[in-house]
Amino acid sequence: MHILTVSNTYPPADISGVGSLVFELAHLFGEEGRGEAKHGDRVSVLTRHAPADDPYAVGVGGPKILFPLFAGWRFLQLARTTPYDVVHLHESDGVMVAVFHRLARLLGLRAGRSRLAVTLHVSYVRERLSVRPIRADGKVVSRPTGSERVFAWFRAPLLSFLGKLTARLCDGIATPSKVTATEIEEDYGVRVDAAIPNGVSRWIARDAEAVEGDSASGEDDASNEDDSCWPAVLFVGRLRTRKAAAVLLEAFAILLRDWPQAQLILAGNGEHREVLEEHAEALGIAASTRFLGAVPRAEMDHWYRIADVFCLPSIYEGFPVTILEAMAAGLPIVSTTVSGIPEAIEDGVSGYLVEPENATALAEALARLAADPELTRTMGRNARRAVREQFSIEATAEAYLALWQKLLADAS
Repeated sequence: MHILTVSNTYPPADISGVGSLVFELAHLFGEEGRGEAKHGDRVSVLTRHAPADDPYAVGVGGPKILFPLFAGWRFLQLARTTPYDVVHLHESDGVMVAVFHRLARLLGLRAGRSRLAVTLHVSYVRERLSVRPIRADGKVVSRPTGSERVFAWFRAPLLSFLGKLTARLCDGIATPSKVTATEIEEDYGVRVDAAIPNGVSRWIARDAEAVEGDSASGEDDASNEDDSCWPAVLFVGRLRTRKAAAVLLEAFAILLRDWPQAQLILAGNGEHREVLEEHAEALGIAASTRFLGAVPRAEMDHWYRIADVFCLPSIYEGFPVTILEAMAAGLPIVSTTVSGIPEAIEDGVSGYLVEPENATALAEALARLAADPELTRTMGRNARRAVREQFSIEATAEAYLALWQKLLADAS
């Protein structure tokens, strides 16, 4: 099978969950993978910036906003000589590929012979609604920036339209969670063929095992349990409205009253970084809070290792890869009951789930883990086990393969 994947983002030039997923799938399916490939398929990834040493990526260059057009044109060039079996798009960034593919199919050209699929990772109708003032226990703690309001007024409606168009032009539609599938069906008026959870690569789990000292006796040392810094709470994500990092700052201020040695580590950049740093100062927690900014993917493993708890207080998500990476590193998760997150976290087993914008409940969940290092270790083990059994990149690859084979069988 020859597969062409289209994704606007791809590491290391772009840091995103979608880009990481596409990278891992390409290197798993490809013939020149890391010794893990089971399918021996031919894989190409059409993206904006292609690493020089990556055997699968094909770069189209240009600014991000023009990627759909550049990708569509490059697809036509590639498809003239390459008989792709499946072309798989990620988000509406592949809309012009879908348009050109449909035109080629109508004209009976080779470029239209492949089966066309798309993964819609979020509903932009719902993401637009998440651009609003964020409250913590009823108090407004964060407001959208000017660029976010522009997104809500102009870009989100456009992306919603392009998402609907892309979905209607494709032969198969996937989402990363069951909740997202329902959202897409309701908001875009299409039928989703498969809910395929995101997965994480085995190297993260192996690193976690080495750090945590798994043994045949079941002994584990997942938490740092260092009196000078306990617990270390890690947040990873873009600092924008829907991630609700301001709510985490409020919760952390509550946690510090009983756990003055706690530390909060925030990895990621975004529109809200400056105002969040000011918020930490106003709450008197700046000395215990560390803003890392953008962290290269290769360095994130270090921060997963030294953390004790992972916290993501979002008000809207698709199926965040960062949660899965934290689980693979043996960290218990404290997050919210939104979108696909409850499909990854079993409340009270691999972490705690609270209602969004509830800083008090978030702080209480963190405090329960801080007060019980053994519970922290147990939940971390449970989280890592869930990744092994349900959310490995191999399981994700098998699910995508099943979708592609079904589309090919339907066509024949």
